[in-house]
Order: sequence, then structure tokens, then C-alpha cells
Amino acid sequence: MKSTMENNRRTFLKTLSLLPLSASFELKGNATESISSSGNPAAALKKIGSIRLKKPTEIKSSPFGIGCETLDRDLWKPKDVYPWMDNLPVKWGRLQTGWARVEREKGKYDWGWLDESVDGLVSRGVKPFFNVGYGNTNYQAGEVGYYPSAADPVANAAWQKFVVAVAKRYKGKVQHYEIWNEPNLSGFWKPDKPDPKKYVQLVRETAPLIRKSNPNAIIVGGVVSRMPITYVQELFKEGLGELIDIFSFHPYTTLPEAYTERTKALRQFIDQYNPKIQIWQGENGFPSDPNSTGFIGEGPWTETIQAKIMLRRLLTDCSLNLPMTLWFLIVDLHDYPKGSGNTNYKGILRQKPEIKPKIAYKALQHLGSLVHGEVRSRTAIVHAMPGKEAATEKEYQAFGNGVRKSLATICTATLNTDNGPVLAYWSDQRASDNPTTDSIHLFLWDWEGRGFTDPVLVDLLSGEILEIPDKQKSSDEGKGRVEAEAQIFRQLPVSDYPMLIMEKSKVV
Repeated sequence: MKSTMENNRRTFLKTLSLLPLSASFELKGNATESISSSGNPAAALKKIGSIRLKKPTEIKSSPFGIGCETLDRDLWKPKDVYPWMDNLPVKWGRLQTGWARVEREKGKYDWGWLDESVDGLVSRGVKPFFNVGYGNTNYQAGEVGYYPSAADPVANAAWQKFVVAVAKRYKGKVQHYEIWNEPNLSGFWKPDKPDPKKYVQLVRETAPLIRKSNPNAIIVGGVVSRMPITYVQELFKEGLGELIDIFSFHPYTTLPEAYTERTKALRQFIDQYNPKIQIWQGENGFPSDPNSTGFIGEGPWTETIQAKIMLRRLLTDCSLNLPMTLWFLIVDLHDYPKGSGNTNYKGILRQKPEIKPKIAYKALQHLGSLVHGEVRSRTAIVHAMPGKEAATEKEYQAFGNGVRKSLATICTATLNTDNGPVLAYWSDQRASDNPTTDSIHLFLWDWEGRGFTDPVLVDLLSGEILEIPDKQKSSDEGKGRVEAEAQIFRQLPVSDYPMLIMEKSKVV
């Protein structure tokens, strides 16, 4: 990301400041010559293949999840939608437990629909996790958002009985339990106003019941909309850090990169209380169509823009070492909220007039097929410069001497995956159907290896694998200073969505 790149640049400059900058570079495997480039605009790259799509059963793990919410309100049918997940290489699926739907008749539980929801994911190689929340009109004035208050002992006792039943029934199938949804919003915390103290009390009463009923349970808390700083501070002051294993947040915004610094600050803040707590990006989406309910960000909205935002969101989260990042949601929701007649267009599948994949569905297939495993940020430094200029030893020296800065408009993510190293890059301009396209040169300093041996470029929208004709490794070869190596990729196309540089052997 931009700020990460700047920090990396400073680290690199600090290292080079101890070294003389007079040594020439040698091209590995070639005769000695200076780094050179024509500086011509990017030419069309040759297609050498297409991404081989994977099924979720073909990958061991993944940081990517898909929202399967609102089944508690019967807004879509698993039998119609789940078959599309057979070919969607993600490993997490978020479900709501639906107390109101399970206990429609007071004192009697009907698990059929929730069994179908859970088993349908498990059978497809997707790991379900529960969002445990919402009320029941057998005991309260409403369902969505109504929490079991300690002031109402009857409702509270019924809630606790239900939670225990859920944890026992799905032991061995569901390990992660997220307590409530967006308690900082008045629409999801009723009948009174959002209150951090009352939310922590709910977690304090609910989490031990889950852990006792399922000793392997992992508790997810917070589950906040956006990043409400004061609310989050109060949660931890009230003791949330002692009760949970994972903190979840929902970073809805127009530009995904806007949450980079906020997420880093959240990590530093939580470390003060409990550094063992992981952070999940538990819900984020962007509509494909105008007039969507459930989103207050800015448009325009099209299928292409939605797909670009999704790719940027998920790769941004990977660069921040979030072990799980979820896209909301699998399918559009019609009549949402119920009775409104509105539609939530954040799904990657259309529901009407028939179920049909959007561009985002295909983009997630591409991304999940390539980036999977225990993904983590790779220790590397990346600088970018305009493709219209020459990328020579002079520019390398300028970066080293600190008189040249990397392009502030280029975002990057360098990752380790089960599929080898990945370098993703994109422009931070607002996503559009007709973006400004250009070319750049990338300088890569890989602190965990020697960069890429035989790199290719992958277009996550089209699924095309492209040749990188102008790539070069340079090395000081110990001439007067500690050996340093840079890998240069010239005349790369850059746009408003991520392109991936990967090893050819891993993708072709």
C-alpha cells in the first residue's frame, strides 16, 4: 500500500545510506552492461495462457470468505445458490444462526434449514462460521437487532438456552462463533441505543456458554460497522480483550485503501490489551447496480466496478496480514429489508430473473485459484515510476539516494502463498468502467529471496496470463559493498484494479 511502500522506501534508503553508490551493476546471466530502457509506452503483451480455475476442495486453506447471510430471513435458497459455490475457490462462509427461524414455536427448535446451510458448505470444502445474533418475537418486541437484555430474565434465559443448543449441535462442524452483528449501529442494537458496556456484557455472558458447549470454539467479537474509534476504545476498556480470540470489523467505503492506516492503528491499539487477538475483515461489499440498499458510499455502480473494488479490498487485506477477509455477499437480496421492496445488489450472483454470475464472481474465481494457503505479507520493497520515462541505473541510484520517490498513486501487495510469491499492483484512482490506463516500471527488492525466476503477468478480470518481455535482474556482485539485488519490470500496464506478477511455473 502507499504508506507501506513509503515505509519500505525509508528502510531501503537507510540501508543504502551506509554504502557507496558508485558501483556498476551486472545483469545476471548476461554480459556486463548498464541498466537501460527505451522508456517507450507499454506495448500489448502476448497472451500465453489462462488461469486454471480451482474448486474449494482443491485448496487447503484461503484467506477469502463469502457471505451467506440472511438465510435466517429466508431471502434465498441454498439449493439454488450453493451449486455455484462448487467452483468458487474460497474457504470461509459466514452464516447467521437465526434464533427466530429455529424457534418459531416457543420452546421447540427446527434445525432443518440451518443443517442444510451448514452441511451444504462443509460438503463443498467451505468452512462455515456462525454469526450468533438477533432476537425472537416469542420473547421480544422484534427480531433483527433486538438483543437479549439482562433486564429481561425470561428472554435472556431463552437466548442462553438457544446458544448452548447451537454450540452443541454443530460441534465438529462450526468452530468460529461471532457474537452479534454491528452492535454500534442503532438498526442492529434494539430497543435502546448502542452501548459498548452492554455489548461487552452480552459477550461476557454468551462466550463462556459457547466455550463450555464446544471446547474448541473460537470467539469473534466487536463485529463493528466501519471503524468507530470511540466505540472500539470503550469495548476494550470494558474488558472485551479478555473474552475474544478475534476482533472483526466491516470496512465499508468507496476506496478500499482508505482503511489501510485505520487497520494498522487498530492492530496497535489491540496489542495494548491482548496481542494474541487476530483481526478479521468480516464483512465488506460494493453494489453492482444503482439504488442498492445497505450501502452509503459513492458510485458509480456497475458489475465491472464492483469486481475491481472487490479485488482491491481482498488484496489490501492480505497485505495487512488479515487471516480472513470476507466479501458480502454470495447473491443479491430482494425485498431487503423484508417488506421494503428494495434490493441489495452486493451479491456476486444475480438472483432474478434467474441466478447468473456477475463479473465479480469470475474475478473471485481467478483470485482464489491463484492466491491461497496461509497467505502472509512478504518482506519486500517495491518502487514504481512512470513508464514514459527510462528505467536505468540512474533511476536506481536516485531511489537509493532518496532524491526520487515511488509513485504515490501506485498500491502494491507482496505476498507469500501456497502458490509461490505474488506481487500485486494497481492504481489508487477511483474504479470506473473507463479508467485511465498507463504504463509503469516496477523495481522490486526481495528480502526473502531473489525475486521471480520466470515471471508472468496475470489479469484477474480477464483471466489471461501474459508474457512480461522486459524484465531484468541486477546485482552489485560484492563490488565494494554488501551485495544488493533489484529486479526490474518495465512497461507494465497499470489500471484501477490489481494485476499479479507470479512465477510462470505456478500458473501456466
